[in-house]
Amino acid sequence: MNPTLEHIDKRDAILSVAEKLFSEQDFDAVSVRDLAKEANVNIAMISYYFGSKEKLFETLIASRLEESQGNIKDIVSRDKPVIERMYDIIDFYVDKFAGNMAFQKIINREMSLDCRPHVRELIIEKIKMNKQFTKAMFRDEIEKGNIGADVDIEMTMMSFFATMYQITGAPHFSCQILEKARIEELRTPEFGDRIRKYFKSTIKNLLTTNQ
Repeated sequence: MNPTLEHIDKRDAILSVAEKLFSEQDFDAVSVRDLAKEANVNIAMISYYFGSKEKLFETLIASRLEESQGNIKDIVSRDKPVIERMYDIIDFYVDKFAGNMAFQKIINREMSLDCRPHVRELIIEKIKMNKQFTKAMFRDEIEKGNIGADVDIEMTMMSFFATMYQITGAPHFSCQILEKARIEELRTPEFGDRIRKYFKSTIKNLLTTNQ
């Protein structure tokens, strides 16, 4: 194997294992030994790639959120009507939340705790960039006269993310509200389609009544 590819593969393997273990247990409950054993590497390799468990944790969060940044930046720059780009953003996030519950559990936990404020600030800073990309898209459309200036994009985004975080972070409560018998029902393609339909309808109403 190419040494460079082997380096990337091992680093990515450690990150994947870290994502799994940190989603199952709190940060303090996961040891470097646990990470090394699960990733089938020696402890020194974790130190070599990341320096410490803390840096591994921060790298995991930063890398996953930066992937999202790249995707959102690509979506808002597409040559499509703003409503279609918003539909694409909704699709992206529904797929992201549904497809990677492990990472969302980590984010939800860190955002609700005060024990690692620097990690919470890292998350906020990365997420803020996605908001800025989306707001810039709306400002451009408002300046062009394609949509009205009264669009409250912040409240719309808040509604969407609050719903998604509630579903991933408090599934038992969500099951009660949504009248679901089992948590697994929140993770089906059919339920994902229900979320898409609801928020796409919301976006459509918002944009067509503010033109």
